[in-house]
Amino acid sequence: MKKETFVSMVLSYLDFPAIKYNGQFNGCNVGGFDCSGFVNFLLKQAKYPDLIPRHASKLFDVFGILIHEQFRGVGDLIFFSNRGGTYPDHVGIMISRDEYVHSPGKNGKIICVRKFEQKIIKPRNKAPQIYFSNPIGLKRITINNGRYQQMFLE
Repeated sequence: MKKETFVSMVLSYLDFPAIKYNGQFNGCNVGGFDCSGFVNFLLKQAKYPDLIPRHASKLFDVFGILIHEQFRGVGDLIFFSNRGGTYPDHVGIMISRDEYVHSPGKNGKIICVRKFEQKIIKPRNKAPQIYFSNPIGLKRITINNGRYQQMFLE
């Protein structure tokens, strides 16, 4: 599938209802999406041929290939942690180098676009450090092809 086609599909779900994660069988339909349910739904719509993990942490652990932040691009998955930066518990989809779409994972919210941003954090008694607004990694969507990975989006 072409990246542009995938992004058009992703954008067509802006303003759909978001919900908090409530198990693997909820949050993956137009009645309400949690973050990984949204990704799962979109990949199924795009006819992704392999098994798609249902939780952000599983997507991070076993899905696609890790890419460095400087190589991020359209269609990549972006992962966040609200638990000290060590456990991936949120995922979105890059629609450009600087923006991603996600389901905020809270009841009453909607699917929306966010900026990829950097924040400077001053830890107590230490020099300032740069963190991205909590992203802990990016992954490119691939398909297993024997012992190799093939890009899903062209």
